[in-house]
Amino acid sequence: AWVLDETEEERERGITMDVGTNKFETENRIITLLDAPGHRDFIPNMISGAYQADVAVLVVNSTTGEFEAGFESGGQTREHALLVRSLGVSQLVIAVNKLDTVDWKEERFREIKQKMLTFLNKQAGFREKEITFIPCSGLTGENLCGAPTSSELSSWYKGQTLIQAIDN
Repeated sequence: AWVLDETEEERERGITMDVGTNKFETENRIITLLDAPGHRDFIPNMISGAYQADVAVLVVNSTTGEFEAGFESGGQTREHALLVRSLGVSQLVIAVNKLDTVDWKEERFREIKQKMLTFLNKQAGFREKEITFIPCSGLTGENLCGAPTSSELSSWYKGQTLIQAIDN
């Protein structure tokens, strides 16, 4: 997200405040990436970005305590999922980010996946077959474009990279 943060204030504060755009090509598609703000002060800007989306990538922080803060009642993770669904988005990729901070533990990934699936299916109205979970680290680049190189991750995860999930 920092790469798409265009203003000095966004970079200084470390939060996305406006919708940033970028284009890239995958094997099968031309993707327009809309980086929408996640902070609660900028929900109107997030809605304007999500309104344009065909597919949403929801980035969740897997760091202990951070996921819980975003997911518990009133958290931004829940609110963003509900908003994109209410705007007609039916396909969702969940990037379980910063999994390196918990030593790529499969148990942590499964815990987050289970909590998110229950909420997304029962409360947000997403169908399970339209949701993909990808373990990754934006900081290290692990499992974003190429297969995992970390032995801790590759020992249990054999699925898609984030780009493959977006491309499919």
